[in-house]
Amino acid sequence: MTMSKDPVVQFGVFYALLFPVLGSVPSPTNISVVCHNFVNVLYWNYSNPTEQLIFSVNVDPYESDPQTVDTSQTYLDISSYSRDGGDDYFVSVTAHDGQEKSESVFIRFTYSKDFFDANKHKYKCSLDFPAINTSVHKDVIEASFQHPFLLHQQNILKQEFMYTVTHDEQNIVYSCFEDEELCTAKIHLNQSAAGQCVELKFEGKIAGIPSYTYINVCVPQQTPETDKTRLIAVLLGGGTIMLFIIMGVVWLICRNFSDSFRISITPQGLRSIIPGQSFTIQPELTDVSSMTSQGPLLEDVSSTDIDCKANSTLPTSDGKVMDLSEEVSHGDVTNDNNNEDITDEYEPRPPVH
Repeated sequence: MTMSKDPVVQFGVFYALLFPVLGSVPSPTNISVVCHNFVNVLYWNYSNPTEQLIFSVNVDPYESDPQTVDTSQTYLDISSYSRDGGDDYFVSVTAHDGQEKSESVFIRFTYSKDFFDANKHKYKCSLDFPAINTSVHKDVIEASFQHPFLLHQQNILKQEFMYTVTHDEQNIVYSCFEDEELCTAKIHLNQSAAGQCVELKFEGKIAGIPSYTYINVCVPQQTPETDKTRLIAVLLGGGTIMLFIIMGVVWLICRNFSDSFRISITPQGLRSIIPGQSFTIQPELTDVSSMTSQGPLLEDVSSTDIDCKANSTLPTSDGKVMDLSEEVSHGDVTNDNNNEDITDEYEPRPPVH
């Protein structure tokens, strides 16, 4: 039996032999990609897995050479095969079961706005705008953030970063480079914004990759500034007055205490202040009557001399104290002689009956 050489028959036989190879292994379904901040993960489904089943993933960039990797999972992180965030990627997945394989399924993705085509790119990749720090000073909002290159370390991002800030229907364009420590922007506000929260929209583009974010900033109610110079002067003046008042009160207390202490210690203190002196209270001198006899007068003088000699002091008419120690010592001899004369001249009187 010979095989017919009819071309149609031969093609039919070839197709029959080839179909089991291509058609017996189901193709993956629902292929998708999640591409965010240069982390790219491919996902797909498969209905009839077997022990020998392997998926072959081919990543074909537009501007570089393709790469192929095999996996037994139904997902694959292809970030290391799609490093260039500005490129366009065509990815295919094929199921292999031993010598048989399925038809391939395809997907395309890109970060670059220059390559994106809504008819070809089912999934849109996104790049987050850098985290923004804000501070409010009077009627100005200061915003700062890191350059995208410092966050993602992608060489494609090592260039000028252009971004726009939209507020109150006004668009202001800013730019910064990767060698700057921080990208900064100052947004001027209207006076009506005080005490309210305002929405700011940041839109940027670098290496053809867009990014954007919205932030709300609450502006505190402005209060009139206090004149610091006047406040300092008032504080210093008040402090000086209080200091003088305290010093005056302390001085009065010390003075009253000193006077009270001086009065309380004067009678005894004089004895210690003037050493060697004896303070006695002298009786008041009375006028001697002219009719007093001579005899008693002489006796009073004699007794007074003795008292003065003993006390060594005698008050004078002007209130001073006179030391009579020396005078008494000289007067002892005189008094002795006078006593003898008086004794001789005046004999004791006979008693009067």
